Amino acid sequence: MSRSERRKIRRAYGDERADLFSSHDDTDNSGGIRRRRGGATPHNADGRGQDRDVAESLRRTNAMMQQGLESVSGLRGAIDSDGKILRDANEDHQGMSGNVKGARGTLLRLRAQEMW
Repeated sequence: MSRSERRKIRRAYGDERADLFSSHDDTDNSGGIRRRRGGATPHNADGRGQDRDVAESLRRTNAMMQQGLESVSGLRGAIDSDGKILRDANEDHQGMSGNVKGARGTLLRLRAQEMW
């Protein structure tokens, strides 16, 4: 995931968090209705509009979290794959190490035979 994608997700998460914790129909000091960020106001006075806003915000948060989970599961798959490659390379290296030791011993015996 690129840096700009992570930044977008963090920004979206912050926006969702702010929306969830902001009050949609509180009154300000002048007695008027305080507007939400972006100028939106409640749909109606009985709270149904606010309920819809919260539900929509939760749907967006859910979608964002699903994307995060998909990203993490993809990353975990890559890490597991890399771990397998490293284990296989280590096994190959160990096998070659045994071959090198055997060849070294054979070379020493051949040199010893040449000397006699």
